[in-house]
Amino acid sequence: MLSGIAIAQRHEVGVGVGVSNFLGDLGRQESKGNWYINNLEASLYRPSFKVFYRYTFIQKLAFNTSFNYGWFAGDDRLAVYDNIGDDDWYRNYRNLQFRTYAMELSVTAEYNILRYAPGSLRDRITPYVFAGIGLLHFNPAAKYNGEWVRLRPLGTEGQGTPGYGNKYSLVQPVLPIGFGVKYNINRYWTVAFEFGHRYTTTDYIDDVSGIYVEKDHLFNNYDNETATMVYELSRRSVEIDPDGEYGYITEGGEYRGNPRANDNYLFSMFTVSYNISHASNGQYTQKKKSNPFAHKKKKLKKYRKAFKTKS
Repeated sequence: MLSGIAIAQRHEVGVGVGVSNFLGDLGRQESKGNWYINNLEASLYRPSFKVFYRYTFIQKLAFNTSFNYGWFAGDDRLAVYDNIGDDDWYRNYRNLQFRTYAMELSVTAEYNILRYAPGSLRDRITPYVFAGIGLLHFNPAAKYNGEWVRLRPLGTEGQGTPGYGNKYSLVQPVLPIGFGVKYNINRYWTVAFEFGHRYTTTDYIDDVSGIYVEKDHLFNNYDNETATMVYELSRRSVEIDPDGEYGYITEGGEYRGNPRANDNYLFSMFTVSYNISHASNGQYTQKKKSNPFAHKKKKLKKYRKAFKTKS
């Protein structure tokens, strides 16, 4: 008799390539009005890569450890407005920019919606969903006098000076969630496409969150050269409004970003993985149910053989 169907455990290693994008104060297509994917600025998509190890524990459940590397960028000059005073006019007038690399180490659980086994030629395709936890390392920079300058050490919103708190950490926890589709090409190779959203605990991936710092405060806490750099990097509206006609919008104490919403980012990947397990064929294996009378049959056979010998 058969006790049921069981799947042998599978180990896979793989790589992926795709794109990354950023949802923050500087990364959206429009400040308001568009929802989620429609709010991504297409020109800010950047390449991304990953390596991963997947362990399929049971038929429906797998665990994935991955290292993702990508880039994010944002530029207020991409904000298009119709009239002065529009939401996107304020963004354009703010005139801030940034770029950063993004290194993420994460562990996720994958739930296979259909019957599936890596390497199976019968149950070879399934959509899946995933969720987990990870760590992100980033380091935003902006162009200043033709060179890219790291922003976090400068404290562009006063961080690290009296009354403005500590500088933000460049390592932050993230919560990856998403969905995808897996397909076994053969018993050794699997391809997949997945889309993943990352919730973060910081609003400073783009170095923008709070308010503009008073100019006097910067010059009272930095040497003149550093204070000038910090001031010009934090308040760049003068580059498009040298006469300061609307300069009151970016004066000290005015909002520079939206501190009520943390930054988020996305990875969309095509992946290919190789089944490194020592299982024979990647198919479902069937377990035989033990027979409690097997030893008695063996003993009876022994007696019959002995009886024939004597006779």
